[in-house]
Amino acid sequence: METVTLTALRQNIFQLADQVLETGEPVVIERNGRHLLLVAERPRLDLSKLPRRKLFNGDPEELVNAKTWDETEWGEPNNLG
Repeated sequence: METVTLTALRQNIFQLADQVLETGEPVVIERNGRHLLLVAERPRLDLSKLPRRKLFNGDPEELVNAKTWDETEWGEPNNLG
């Protein structure tokens, strides 16, 4: 990561912004011993365009109470030894 002072950022802000957008490599800006990070925003995934799929057979309300384990085998008293 490249580190620049605030003065250098002020002089080259457009070039540094273009560099970050092109390479994806963040730039560290140093001011009074503290650091800021200039990073490109990651695009968000647009999930609305994905095809709708039917994943569950049955009533979704029944999934709330569904058990995914055998209580006799995985019950807490049996696991305590």
